[in-house]
Amino acid sequence: MKSQKTPPLFQFACAAASPCRGLSLILLLVIAGIGAPLCAQDNVETFCEGDNACLPDSLVFRWDENNEAVLVLDSVGQDLSATVFLDTRSEGVTSWSYGLRHDPAVLTLLADDCTDDREGFICGTDAAARAVEPFYNYSEVVGSEQGSEVGFISAVVLSFVAPVHLETERFNSLARLTYRVGEIPPGGTLVRFVADELRPIPDSPAVGIQIEVEFGGGAPSTLVHGKLEVPFINFFRGDVNDSGALEVTDAINFLSWMFLGGPAPGCMDAADADNNGVLGLSDGINILTFLFGGGDAPPMDGTLGSGCGPDPEGDDDGLLCESYSNC
Repeated sequence: MKSQKTPPLFQFACAAASPCRGLSLILLLVIAGIGAPLCAQDNVETFCEGDNACLPDSLVFRWDENNEAVLVLDSVGQDLSATVFLDTRSEGVTSWSYGLRHDPAVLTLLADDCTDDREGFICGTDAAARAVEPFYNYSEVVGSEQGSEVGFISAVVLSFVAPVHLETERFNSLARLTYRVGEIPPGGTLVRFVADELRPIPDSPAVGIQIEVEFGGGAPSTLVHGKLEVPFINFFRGDVNDSGALEVTDAINFLSWMFLGGPAPGCMDAADADNNGVLGLSDGINILTFLFGGGDAPPMDGTLGSGCGPDPEGDDDGLLCESYSNC
């Protein structure tokens, strides 16, 4: 990882300490924007693999309420605190940059209330505790005013003069954030680390994900995005019209939707009478067979018999229950 040349992020930070901050920031973003493409699976992503610029470190988002990356909510309108960590495996981490994007229709990132303007969103973190003057911190909320998608950008250099770095073999906190929660969609929402979507000023390159280690640097191996989920809605399988009971109108409503353009069920999981993850003619037939042919009630939660409960597959089968009122 070591070389004799000054690392890109350090070059940027030195320049950013001068009055030409805006120009220097553009230089950082051009350099830091070089990274592996995003290929997220759920909320954990292998970001850099099989490259000599890949680092063993991981960027991790955690909700303070449960100290986990995934939090299940049962109410909206509340404020939630979160912390960005670096699972630090490399010796000599001196600086870093990253972006975090969220859905503004679901979450609002609140302004930082730190009384120290220099520390901003890193206030009270391990990063701030390690920083030695003169250090650099550009941690800001961005959005349309910056010609950017909505999110959070952070670029930090621990010191320009002192040989300081993050401690190894531990989770070091890099930033503290507070989100106001709106209506969470049935599939949940992500707060994602992104490498090519957020920028600090209009027409500037987008910020990248980069970690500097002494005189070298690269991309973290893994990104753990934050996720908010809602509890799975309980429903009565086969009750397509949400009446609280299985009846012939359920089959009629289902077939009318499938073939005649009738109203869609509010709970697709309930319409999946045979629980095979596919909505088709067999679901309507299964309802009629149960009602008139002596068939078993559609199983619920993996057990025989009928009743209210969540889908045992959750949203893994691709079907959602957006509303159901009779459980």
